[in-house]
Amino acid sequence: MKQILLATLALLLTTLGGYAQVTSSSLTGLIKDARGEASIGATVQATHVPTGTRYGTATNGEGRFTIQNMRVGGPYTLVVSYIGSQTQTLNNITLELGQPYVLNTTLGQTDTQLQEVTVTGNNPRSVLNADRTGSITNIDRTAFQRLPSISRNLNDFTRLTPQAGGGGIGGGSDRSNFFSVDGSDFTNNFGIGPSLPAGGAPISIDAIEEVSVNVTPYDVRQSGFTGAGINAVTRSGTNEFSGSVYSYYRNQNYQGDRVGDQRLTLQDQRFYQYGFRLGGPIIKNKLFFFANLEKEENRTPGQQRVADTDAALYDTPGSPTNISRPKAAELDQISA
Repeated sequence: MKQILLATLALLLTTLGGYAQVTSSSLTGLIKDARGEASIGATVQATHVPTGTRYGTATNGEGRFTIQNMRVGGPYTLVVSYIGSQTQTLNNITLELGQPYVLNTTLGQTDTQLQEVTVTGNNPRSVLNADRTGSITNIDRTAFQRLPSISRNLNDFTRLTPQAGGGGIGGGSDRSNFFSVDGSDFTNNFGIGPSLPAGGAPISIDAIEEVSVNVTPYDVRQSGFTGAGINAVTRSGTNEFSGSVYSYYRNQNYQGDRVGDQRLTLQDQRFYQYGFRLGGPIIKNKLFFFANLEKEENRTPGQQRVADTDAALYDTPGSPTNISRPKAAELDQISA
């Protein structure tokens, strides 16, 4: 019985570790001294500026270091120090969801007085990036704030990946995608609940920090889909209070009423979405809170179909006026 319990505990710990990699980011790299040799035992400390959260480690015998399970986003301030070498400080580092930030640096040597060197770093989101693990598109908080969204739904942003076409990604249908929030499965292929891809929005976009769309990930822990793995991580509070109140409204007056020469009768339609978000510190640099409440009211009429009255155009393959079958004349015969 004891062996079974130990095996179960080991499996749970392994599963938790796998989720941590998907819902967080990491920092890795190689530290060398002025002679080009590995700096063994160099101290690497990263600080998440908005929250004051600190991560630290030391380089191994090869001068390499890795910090796992770091918060997504930034900016981060990174300090690399080693006895007898100049301290390096890197600012404005932003970490992407599921993508390691690689830092390879050389520390300058000092004989008398240790001086600090400040370097401003930037993490370019290049498509041709040797550190990317497969075809991946990251959509951060800045994109959510700047890009328009008609339905205020994640689908409006997952289309930013080059492999997207309609609701599908990578040549598959929308049912081939896997959607998760903070590592939890939110996939809903048949519209039974309010989740993607068949339903609505499982979580407000105001509560999302970053979304990654993986089409061909090399990480074996990201599996269970043939289209794309859509992974979202939620926001959290920081050392500063911030919040917003919002509402969005759309009705039938925003809809078109013509298909070619055919005119459709507009039905009453209403989409009303409203909510708020609030975040801030409970204990500065240690404990934070974040709350988001959103409600959506959607009244959508049934689908309309108009029979085509132009027989010549109806018989033309690919005719834009071939709105529905059967033809209007056939319907008249049935009703007579």
